[in-house]
Amino acid sequence: MIDWIRQPWTFWFEWSITAILIAGAVLTSMNIYPANIWFLFAANLGWAVQAIMWRKWSLLTVQTVITVIYLPPVLQSVWPGA
Repeated sequence: MIDWIRQPWTFWFEWSITAILIAGAVLTSMNIYPANIWFLFAANLGWAVQAIMWRKWSLLTVQTVITVIYLPPVLQSVWPGA
């Protein structure tokens, strides 16, 4: 049996960003804007960081592109009309 409490921080980081990504998908399905964009931006940025830690360059490429795609709506939600 896995001792959940004694897992390294990377284990908790991975599952936290996964939960945030799922929450972002749920918010998108319910059309809750701009919260969905913020959740998806944060989760994909987190996965890009995780990809660097794992040295998975294909995952890093995908997550970086997705993060850049979400950047304009995030900035627009902070500075309307920008």
